[in-house]
Amino acid sequence: MEASRASKATRRRVLVIAYYWPPAGGPGVQRWLKFAKYLPDCGWEPTLVVPDGAAYPVLDESLAGDVPHGLEVHRVPIFEPYEAGIRLFKGKGGAERLGSSSSDKENQGATQRLMLWMRGNLLLPDPRVLWRKRCRKAALRIIRDANTAGRPFDAIVTTGPPHSVHLIGLDIKRRLSLPWLSDFRDLWREMDYLEDFLPTERTRKRHAFLEREVVTHSDALTYTSPRTVHSLKDNAPEADARKFHLVYNGWDPDDVSPSDAMDTSKEGSNPAFQLGHFGSLFPTRDAPGLWRAIRNWNADDGNDRKIHLNLAGSISPPVRSSLDSILKPEEWTDHGYMSHQAAVDMMQRMDALLLIQNNNATGQRAIPGKAFEYLATGRPMAIVAPTPSDMEDLGKECGIATCAHADDAGAKEMLVNLQRSGGVDPAIIKRFSRPELAAQTATILNGLVTDQN
Repeated sequence: MEASRASKATRRRVLVIAYYWPPAGGPGVQRWLKFAKYLPDCGWEPTLVVPDGAAYPVLDESLAGDVPHGLEVHRVPIFEPYEAGIRLFKGKGGAERLGSSSSDKENQGATQRLMLWMRGNLLLPDPRVLWRKRCRKAALRIIRDANTAGRPFDAIVTTGPPHSVHLIGLDIKRRLSLPWLSDFRDLWREMDYLEDFLPTERTRKRHAFLEREVVTHSDALTYTSPRTVHSLKDNAPEADARKFHLVYNGWDPDDVSPSDAMDTSKEGSNPAFQLGHFGSLFPTRDAPGLWRAIRNWNADDGNDRKIHLNLAGSISPPVRSSLDSILKPEEWTDHGYMSHQAAVDMMQRMDALLLIQNNNATGQRAIPGKAFEYLATGRPMAIVAPTPSDMEDLGKECGIATCAHADDAGAKEMLVNLQRSGGVDPAIIKRFSRPELAAQTATILNGLVTDQN
């Protein structure tokens, strides 16, 4: 990392507006939680604006330990009537992401389809848009107070999804001259789960319009996977190509150390080859080819070391049914949802790690954050992903075996390669550390301030 820790007095200041923040769990919270941790080393002091009372799908109290001491965090009340309705409809845990986790449309009742339609067509671009006015007012007040105190902000950042957060940045940009960076952790108008909300043609056009407004008026944009930029540029061809910046997700040295992770003494005495998948298994992540390959491997008397599949995270009913129909109960274990730190600890106890990407167009243009934590453990790794895809490209760069979701022969070859893998080149791993990525982000922010002056 190029920059050294600057004194608080000499740092530039950035106001970051984010929906996901501890106690929220899941991957969405970690990107800017980690940036807030490492940006001060790069000459930037972040201040966060986050919701108070958000209906987060999952909670992870362990992430609170990553919030830097002394970080200024403003919590703005949020009202989420749609999420309250979902909880009443589905009971405990009902605030989970409906679209991707319940896309079994044949079993949806009329009430559920109505709620999905309302979610997808009445509150645009998402239900958190109801936070827009209140958050905008609070953010403008924070900026005004900072100016009065002689500690003005040099830039603002919005991060989505939810992409309604970017509309708050758009509002502020139209009122003030502050440089604005919009951070796209996922696609917007082309995100796969939007289809589960039964969008009308009018809704599709509205998403495209709002996305184009954000892309056009942002001073800079960051995105997390190479092919994502094509979606953003295609919808806003007039946007200056120089303001698009690829900043991957990554891994934190405080969470996992590659050298320690490769200590095989952590594997224990279990004779089975432990293969671990961490994260949700949506219907688009079913991998029957791999399940069959594991079953055939274990049935082959010539393979002394059997394979045991460990799954940590939510499993959708269609995927669970697929697993039950192919694998024997003793061949796989459902560990349920884990805190982030517990998941990272378990990753390091696996013989190999498995990443399954969505088998659709969205899956072609996304690299999940856990991919980089997988790399950081130094463990052998296997990838199930569509072809072509950003995940497949990253796998090739790192020498990682890859196959398609229903490819039995490819999955068999992948399992053989896992037994022989020596892990990933440490030089590649280092590129994706959170401090390195924070330095990239600081460089982008520095460029915005320079351009402004």
